[in-house]
Amino acid sequence: MKKIKINKNLIFTYIFEVVVIIFSVTASFYIQDILNNKDKEDSKNKGLEGVLIELKKDKKFFGIGKIYNKQRLSYIDSLFDLSLKFKPLYISGIWGNNELIKNSKFFDALVSTGSIEYIKNSELQSELSNYYNLIYSLLINAIETDNRSFLRFGDKLTDYKLDSIDYGAVGGTLTKHYFDPSDIIKIRKDKKLKSIALDWSMYMRIQSDFFAMGEKKIEILEELIEEELNN
Repeated sequence: MKKIKINKNLIFTYIFEVVVIIFSVTASFYIQDILNNKDKEDSKNKGLEGVLIELKKDKKFFGIGKIYNKQRLSYIDSLFDLSLKFKPLYISGIWGNNELIKNSKFFDALVSTGSIEYIKNSELQSELSNYYNLIYSLLINAIETDNRSFLRFGDKLTDYKLDSIDYGAVGGTLTKHYFDPSDIIKIRKDKKLKSIALDWSMYMRIQSDFFAMGEKKIEILEELIEEELNN
């Protein structure tokens, strides 16, 4: 029987080439994982920097909202206090509402890209979720209730004759509503209007409490995000 001569050099070459291919593929996957992780890390950091910008916008809105609610509450008390001389601001200062603009573009991007999973601090992940899911939900509900009360108050005021409106400038003087002088005392003694206003004032106070809660959460988030970005 004829023996088959095996070329050891050829076998070694084949084995070497197979090892090189396996190594190359493995190294390629490894390098790609490193690049993917770096991309996610960069995306996470940019996302958190964006969240900081949006939190500053929320903090400013909450501060203005609390001041506005305090003013409206004061005007409600003054409107129905017959010992005080009537001023158009007692009605015009109440007749408005807060509107929440949801600043969550960067947080939504962190979630949709999966970059939020690369946040090292689990407390930061939890606080972000709590702020954008819980605090925002509470604020949205409170502002929707504020808007409903605003509409109820306005509907009731249509029972009375509005003579004229002095429109204020945006960011400047407040718009003033001038009712028929003979209707002013009726407005101030209107039990249903007062009931609506007092009910509304309760929601204003709740809303302001949520604003304050949001401000505290933002302080915690700002500190945690700065720590994450600096590590």
